[in-house]
Amino acid sequence: MKNSWLIILVVLLFTLFVLELILGTVTIDIIKGFIEFNSVDGNILESRLIRASVSVLVGASCGLAGLGIQTLFKNPLAGPTTLGVNSGASLGVGMFYLIPGVSMHMEWLGLSFFAVLGALAFLFLLIVVSGKSLNLTFVLIVGLLLSYASYAILEVLLQLSDSVGIKSYVFWGMGSFNRANVYSLIALLLVSVMGFVVMKKYATWLNIYSLGDTELKLLTRKSITFNKRLLLIVFGIWIGLITSIVGPIAFVGVVVPNVLKMVIKSSNLNALLPLTALLGAIMVLLADLIARGAIGGFVLPVNAVLSVLGVPIIIYFLVKRISGARG
Repeated sequence: MKNSWLIILVVLLFTLFVLELILGTVTIDIIKGFIEFNSVDGNILESRLIRASVSVLVGASCGLAGLGIQTLFKNPLAGPTTLGVNSGASLGVGMFYLIPGVSMHMEWLGLSFFAVLGALAFLFLLIVVSGKSLNLTFVLIVGLLLSYASYAILEVLLQLSDSVGIKSYVFWGMGSFNRANVYSLIALLLVSVMGFVVMKKYATWLNIYSLGDTELKLLTRKSITFNKRLLLIVFGIWIGLITSIVGPIAFVGVVVPNVLKMVIKSSNLNALLPLTALLGAIMVLLADLIARGAIGGFVLPVNAVLSVLGVPIIIYFLVKRISGARG
């Protein structure tokens, strides 16, 4: 069953990747582009190769980070968006763009630093709350409140900022892969590999941690505390870097793990990791194809497309969860 889905997802991802290279406002001959790399087709192909590769890494990373956060908080509706972690990263970016004088030098490095810092701060606040209360609905509410607090602070910063800072922040906030370049691709590749290796190494530990109190006794308190903090740091760096490069990416981290758990009927992280990475990459690639006008002929923010794709699925799982609790 797992192998069948693995093959299907690989084929689908390859197909979408090729379409991402061919389609757009200008349709190119990719064979000519590879042969004559200095031609017009070659230049467009190079740009689209970087964009498509970044889309794959962002989708895979968001899916995997979402799976890890859901397991860590023992809540299928937890994720970078629903827990407010994206809002933390967005607040960091807002402070970078909107506070006068902050974005003077080394813009990309500074932007990433502030986004990672914001994501980590929100994650640590959430883990402190979840440590005192195992009421997971309460944790989600706290995530929502942190998001509101982030928006309130950003509103104040927007009022105090100049027009250049506001324009930069608004453009970033729409979510776009237009800023993707070779350097951001390399950074994403390194962080994605690091994240996947950590997730793979701790998959068995997370499986035991997610089972319940009886199985949890197999883990020492020191192990639980250390591993939680380590995983939170990894997720914070991961989400913060993604947010700094392409803007806030909505719902992928919540939707992808839930769909896969329903389809393959398993919560085993060792089985879910490769499938989650593939489906996350497929979801973001499809959204980017739609967003940049390759399908439909009109250009939209990536985040808007992901919201349209993700919100109905999240509502479905939320209704299903409530119905199951009542039953």
